[in-house]
Amino acid sequence: MKMDKPLRVGLLLDDMTLKVKYQQLIQMQMGQLAGAYDARADSMPDVEADAWLVVLGEALENPALDAWLENQKAPIIFDDALHCQDDNWQRRLEKKLYQLAGMVSLEASRQGGIANAVRAVWVLGASTGGPAAVKAFLQSVPQGLGIAFVYAQHIDQGFDVTLAQVISRGSAYGAVLAGHGGLLLPDSVTIVRPDRETEMLANGTLLVHPRGWAGPYSPAINQVVANVASVYGSRSGAIIFTGMGDDGKAGCRLMKQQGGEVWVQTPESCTVSSMPDEVISTGVISQMGTPEQLARAMHARYRAEQAG
Repeated sequence: MKMDKPLRVGLLLDDMTLKVKYQQLIQMQMGQLAGAYDARADSMPDVEADAWLVVLGEALENPALDAWLENQKAPIIFDDALHCQDDNWQRRLEKKLYQLAGMVSLEASRQGGIANAVRAVWVLGASTGGPAAVKAFLQSVPQGLGIAFVYAQHIDQGFDVTLAQVISRGSAYGAVLAGHGGLLLPDSVTIVRPDRETEMLANGTLLVHPRGWAGPYSPAINQVVANVASVYGSRSGAIIFTGMGDDGKAGCRLMKQQGGEVWVQTPESCTVSSMPDEVISTGVISQMGTPEQLARAMHARYRAEQAG
């Protein structure tokens, strides 16, 4: 799976016969190779790269390499060339490359002054009738609250781009599809893809797996809510909108346990009220209303926090 924004990754190896093997994997995952260089050389590369992959098969004594590693400012990950032939090698390296993309995005956010700028992260979970309800909610929420919304909508594969366009139209909140290494930004909506399991990591970046979601729902709202609750705790919340089934019920219990808030759309204003009904039955909700009423409650809650 390629990244939404290709990174320039440099490759440094002590065995140049492995160059093609690693180059192909980097290009498949990251999109662009900044260059491949010999770790045994007397001089190290002076090349701009977003990050470096260093592959060493054994302990290598090279003062030039040691100095280069000590002074290198770009993120670096290491791989052991001795294990590049086993069955799990590619999967392990793919995971490292995913983590590397998150490190690069996080560093860019720090330099831009946006790291940790998100006041809270709220999951918007919905199924049948969801796009209209969520759109009405977002159209009524003013910008400037510092909230990052994560939108998990049960939807068929291939319709996520259309959903992003629909949600963005007429709203102050631009909607983007979750991309690996991306960041949850204040005053934004990140749409979770229905065909790619997605995690919110503790450093504020997104990990988008190549695999799909486990279980009957895509995306799995329970999983998204539980993930956000475990990472953001009292700085998180979930709103369950109209929908069929009980997805979100278990996740909302965990959200409450972790100190987050749980809100629901009023059943009578839903196209199908099963999802809100199931969450109401848990006794964990603290707010209920139409999409517009929930938006006003959101504004009041964070406006009061700003004033305090």
